[in-house]
Amino acid sequence: MTALLFGFEGRIGRGPFWTGQAVVLALVGLYVTYADRLLAAWLPGSIFMGSGIALILAVPIIWMQAAITIKRCHDRGKTGFWSMLLLLPVVGQVWLVIDCGMLPSAATMRRAA
Repeated sequence: MTALLFGFEGRIGRGPFWTGQAVVLALVGLYVTYADRLLAAWLPGSIFMGSGIALILAVPIIWMQAAITIKRCHDRGKTGFWSMLLLLPVVGQVWLVIDCGMLPSAATMRRAA
């Protein structure tokens, strides 16, 4: 699981990709639910300092999402640079679901041809 969530080398299929996405979504849910309350309790009235700490706390989640997506891009026969599409609102999420989540790996497509 550590290699899936934190490493950038190799390839993963659709199953591990969706498993990683479930872990990331669960962490995002916990983060949104509890980090906001925790920061409000620690830093009442300091919006900018709280935002900085919130971003620091989000770094592991962003790292995991990048690792999973880059490995899936490799499996699809693309470079990890394609994962930068996630920075585009809506377009990035649609691309993630369709290209990474639904389409088969490049090796499977070559065997079928």
